[in-house]
Amino acid sequence: FDFRTFQKVIYLNRAYERTREIEGDIVECGVGYSETFQILACLTSQDKHERTLWGFDSFEGFPEPSKEDTSSRNPKKGEWKVLTVGQLYVILKRLRLEKDFVDSRVKIVKGFFDDTLRTANVSKIALLHLDVDLYQSYKVCLTELFPNVAKGGIVLFDEYNSPSFPGARKAIDEYLTDKSQTIQKGENTGKYFLIKT
Repeated sequence: FDFRTFQKVIYLNRAYERTREIEGDIVECGVGYSETFQILACLTSQDKHERTLWGFDSFEGFPEPSKEDTSSRNPKKGEWKVLTVGQLYVILKRLRLEKDFVDSRVKIVKGFFDDTLRTANVSKIALLHLDVDLYQSYKVCLTELFPNVAKGGIVLFDEYNSPSFPGARKAIDEYLTDKSQTIQKGENTGKYFLIKT
């Protein structure tokens, strides 16, 4: 029993419940080891609205970090190359999700965000989870996807207050400068989110 995972389940479930009557899909950028993606898959599979769950990741690790990402953590290109698309499907199979749900409503998109987000055709988003660590990655994800988040939809920021990834907060703050949105701190997790107004 992992208490941190339990807290994450509660946090994501709470966010999901808030968007239950909001129109749109569930989107995660930065799948990593897929812990969050698995939780979102379980929640989405039980949803009567039959939403699509999107997972965007390079599956090649980080792109080249920019100067905004400089920290003692010192992120490197190619880091976080931890899963293949095939391995992710095996993990989803182990969750015993309905085959029809995985086949028709889970879309895993491989490639760097610069190359995939513009053409992915995600029209409306109810819940957007950004776990992309780097300045440029946050910039691209917000530029391409935030306009598609429905009013009342939620955006979860994994690294907003992370000393390891200072570029994340800089990119988020810069993007939201001229938008009247309020970032809130989640209970128990120390993670930040906003409800789109």
